[in-house]
Amino acid sequence: MKENKKEYKYKEYIANVMPCIFYGVVCGAVTGAFTFFFKLTAKWAEEISRWVYSASRGSWIWISAVFCGLVLLGSCMALLHKKLPEVKGGGIPRSEGVLRGVLSFKWLRTLVGTFVGSMISYIGGVPLGSEGPAVLMGTAIGGMCGSISKNRSTWSRYVMTGGAGAGFAVATGSPFSGILFALEEIHKRFTPMLVLIVSISVVSATAVNRLLCSIFGMSAELFDFGVLPALELSQIGHLILAGLLIALGVGLFDVSIALFGRLTERLKKYINGYIKTVAVFVITGLFGFLFADAIYSGHDVIHHVTENNRTVIYLAVLVAVRLIMMLLITDSGVTGGIFIPTLAIGALTGALIAKLLVFMGMPGDTFPVIVILCTCGFIGGTLRAPLTATVLFIELTGSADNLFFAALVVFTVNAVVALLNQTPFYDIALERMEETQNRGKQPVIAYFEMRVSHGAFVIGKTVRDIMWPSSAVVTGVTRASEAEEDMDHDGEKKLLEGDTVTLRAKFYDEDEIRALLSGLVGKDHEIVRK
Repeated sequence: MKENKKEYKYKEYIANVMPCIFYGVVCGAVTGAFTFFFKLTAKWAEEISRWVYSASRGSWIWISAVFCGLVLLGSCMALLHKKLPEVKGGGIPRSEGVLRGVLSFKWLRTLVGTFVGSMISYIGGVPLGSEGPAVLMGTAIGGMCGSISKNRSTWSRYVMTGGAGAGFAVATGSPFSGILFALEEIHKRFTPMLVLIVSISVVSATAVNRLLCSIFGMSAELFDFGVLPALELSQIGHLILAGLLIALGVGLFDVSIALFGRLTERLKKYINGYIKTVAVFVITGLFGFLFADAIYSGHDVIHHVTENNRTVIYLAVLVAVRLIMMLLITDSGVTGGIFIPTLAIGALTGALIAKLLVFMGMPGDTFPVIVILCTCGFIGGTLRAPLTATVLFIELTGSADNLFFAALVVFTVNAVVALLNQTPFYDIALERMEETQNRGKQPVIAYFEMRVSHGAFVIGKTVRDIMWPSSAVVTGVTRASEAEEDMDHDGEKKLLEGDTVTLRAKFYDEDEIRALLSGLVGKDHEIVRK
């Protein structure tokens, strides 16, 4: 009996753990290398863009040529979106949709299209970052790696999640945040298989990225804020106030996105996608000549505002301009990342709050710490991912001295934002993508009953560890044998051969959901729709 149990554990390890290790290492390594060269190319594209804007100033002929080039870039972007609609919009919400099973995509088209579209944005100077595309391209690379599996319909989403976390980790230089981001933000759950494959993917990607950074003489870190002072418990009241003010800023941000979306929905019959896309590039050009800090990702802006050398008027104007650009960009769907631009808005808001707190008695040398706390609080509030934001603070600053205060600010923000009951920005973007993909289709809700076949993917896995189709809920499991333990020692039900699973699902294509379920439970028995 003991030998049978050992043999079972060994087979379970081979079936469940070894693929996670293999796919995690391979997907992470490929994602780490690809994301590194993507970031390097993006850096060159931005340098070219800055040179063009700088060299063209003072000459109306060259300025006119630049705007003609921007119209051409906008036209190329619109054409790209027409041919490859899966690269339109932010990379993070699209990745979330793919990984949750809400959106469909083809990995090669997405990989190439996202790279090309992002470079078009960076050359034009559009205020977009590299982290969103890195997450989407990591997801695509995960799709490529998962496609080598015999049962790719089941393994792909796990491997793609690892690729998404790896892309985020390399783009932001924050491996632990990358792991939490994939779990807390993308799937909003922690399960053993997800934790394992994401962790291995991120570690593998980080190792490859750091190796390439050392070879090319580049820094693997996103920011370098130097040594920051430690805050004191006596300042806790000021920091709670900062959290409340940042929560208000997050609420205004979410409301602005929602209201602007409703406005553009009413105007869509008057303004088509091509005009919106070209307009973003032209407006970017105007700011490129008149207010340079309003364009590009905002990486430099974050560094500058921590130095407390900007006026209140400057900060207020820049946060308003960057918010307007964010609204225009998200509505047009220009390819690129909005994570760093959102951080920039958070940093500018944080700088205004830091000035207020210093005026109220906080020491002047705490200014940069307050800005970074508010920045992480802002992104944690917009993502509704407090753990990711708290760990991000540690990785951005390279110190855990102010960990308690980071957690205090971040969780204060999320507690207040939860009371405001606003739909998160990324969820709004994902809902729009899902609506576009399924336009004209009617959703169906039905129950399915299926029996687990011999050698099925789900055998030995807990119900919560399995990536069921989107919007599917397991409503019951009937054991094949009464001799089997009904529940495991940890209280989680593991599926065994012969078990009968009842599941309720919302779907648009019955053939598609049947294929997904067959990949999970096997094909020996008929899947019955109730």
